[in-house]
Amino acid sequence: MKNLLVARKGRLSFIYEKRSALIFTVSLFICIFSVLLSLSIGQKYISAIKVLQILFDDSTGGDSLIVNTIRLPRTLVALFVGTSLGLSGAILQGVVKNPLAAPNIIGITDSGSVGALVFLTLFTDPKNNALTTSIFYMPLFAFAGAFIAVLIVYLLAYKKGVTPYRLVMIGIAVAGAAKAITSILIINGPVVFIKEAQLWITGTVYGTNWTHVKLLFPWFLLLFIVTLIYTRELNIQNLDDGISVGLGSPVEKNRFVLMIVSAALASGAVAVGGGISFVGLIAPHICRKLTNSSFENVLPLSAIIGGTIMVLSDIVARTLLFPLDLPVGIFTAGIGAPFFIYLLFKNQRSQRRGY
Repeated sequence: MKNLLVARKGRLSFIYEKRSALIFTVSLFICIFSVLLSLSIGQKYISAIKVLQILFDDSTGGDSLIVNTIRLPRTLVALFVGTSLGLSGAILQGVVKNPLAAPNIIGITDSGSVGALVFLTLFTDPKNNALTTSIFYMPLFAFAGAFIAVLIVYLLAYKKGVTPYRLVMIGIAVAGAAKAITSILIINGPVVFIKEAQLWITGTVYGTNWTHVKLLFPWFLLLFIVTLIYTRELNIQNLDDGISVGLGSPVEKNRFVLMIVSAALASGAVAVGGGISFVGLIAPHICRKLTNSSFENVLPLSAIIGGTIMVLSDIVARTLLFPLDLPVGIFTAGIGAPFFIYLLFKNQRSQRRGY
């Protein structure tokens, strides 16, 4: 017990290795540093010290306008999109028991995009290129699309229970169908947002503001709390189903609830950041390389790493070919696609050794 930190409160209990706690602290500092870097770098460089003065002293002037009005909301949106996707991927990999599972691979992200595009199609006025209703309803449509995808995947995969293999295979098929529906909606939707929709589908946080922060933060916070409550169930989900049932866990019920939570997290990210891919795949893997597989460690660390990946990717997206502001999804996909291929070959080699 000397190397453990134990926290227990009612149903909630967390056991941390001191090494894991140290890794979490270092990761948190790296995340904070990436946020400060994002607030500093741009067309005009503002030192980190100046940024801190602006954030905590309520100063005014040109630098304050740049930081508080332009850079800070965009950076916070990138952070919350990344944390949501990282957490969603960690949950999904735990439920499916497959390291290749991610919200974009089994159709959650693409189906959320369908819901968001349905919202834009229904509530965009083509005459003045403006929404006819509040943007705060957009995550509900994205969640509805993701929820329908989860429901379809779960029902089609159910055969005297749900196996992780069937979930992944059917999820890939649903992702393909969602991509096709997305293309149809973009082609047949209002002409005024076709170009914007294409950019958004790639994944971007360009043009985000405080409205998007207010939209995403409560959604993420609520679902993060729900996820913490189900941490123990995620640890049980990683066991064989027979063992989980023997421990008294309602495996199928909890599996479905956790998939809904994962879909809700991904849909919130999709509603604001678009179809950003592979963050939900990469973040949990980096986390497991750094610490053990206990979800008390995996969940918060995956969120932090996902947020850091997004913030750093956004810095590169808006500075690499300045003054062009590239979609951040290009860089997450550029990192994630080779990483996915690597994991695929690694998984195949592991299976061959098992035979």
